[in-house]
Amino acid sequence: MIFPFIKSAGTLRLWVFFIVIGNLVACTNTKTTPPLSRALSTPLAQGKQLFSQEHVKEAEFIFSQALQKDPQQPEILNARGFLYAKQKMWGKAINDFEQVVLLDPKTLRYSENLGIAYLEAGSPEKSLKYFSQVLQQSPNSPATLNHRGLAFSQLGRLQYAIRDFSRSLDINDHNSEVYLNRAVAFIKTGRNVEAKLDLDHAIKLNHDLHQAHESRGLLSLKNGEIRSAIRGFTTAIRLGSDGGLVHYNHGVALSMVGDFEQAEKEFDMACKRHIFQACRTTMQPKPVMRTL
Repeated sequence: MIFPFIKSAGTLRLWVFFIVIGNLVACTNTKTTPPLSRALSTPLAQGKQLFSQEHVKEAEFIFSQALQKDPQQPEILNARGFLYAKQKMWGKAINDFEQVVLLDPKTLRYSENLGIAYLEAGSPEKSLKYFSQVLQQSPNSPATLNHRGLAFSQLGRLQYAIRDFSRSLDINDHNSEVYLNRAVAFIKTGRNVEAKLDLDHAIKLNHDLHQAHESRGLLSLKNGEIRSAIRGFTTAIRLGSDGGLVHYNHGVALSMVGDFEQAEKEFDMACKRHIFQACRTTMQPKPVMRTL
């Protein structure tokens, strides 16, 4: 049995965090004025400027130094938490975001960031608490509804996931990633017709969303539409999808139409990307389920 790619919180995580930090970073790119010069004298502004220049370690040092002097600074804790998240240091990120929420529980973006960090760290049950808290205060947040839908998906609570994805799309029906996520949930519940419609919507909104092409390839493979599956995988790879599973399943589809030479190349790439089924050349290849 196969399942397609679900748009993880990873990509969405950066969008949310950049709402928190990126808008402020953008200020450092404006023309220098006396107010801006004064602002840059603060540790928060200095750290954000260093981050905008991709000096992540230096920015972390500035934030940590400021927090040693005064640990009760929510904005700096939040900024450092983002930097830890950027480096996938989820334990440290969660620790900072937890402190932020304790210091300022009314600022919803802090609770949102903590929920996302828990989700990325593999604790969807804990993330639900914070997404639900945000939605109690802001029930029409399409981003938070999508994040909570992702948490429900990871927990296998697919009807709840579909509900949240659908509510998110009711509010904003131009988000290709939410259509993609709902399509995955539809496939898992056997609602393949709705899944295809959602994948078509996702690709129409963002043709470069390679995960949607990969998912459509997997759905076609599941339905026995091999040529269509090959087109989906080929497009996904051309657009940048380079994980082991897309190469492996592409190889499966190619072998089904007798293109064993190209299939062998795909299996070789999948094997190098740690898809061990692709390394077992003596076995009949079967499509692989993508885990969430």
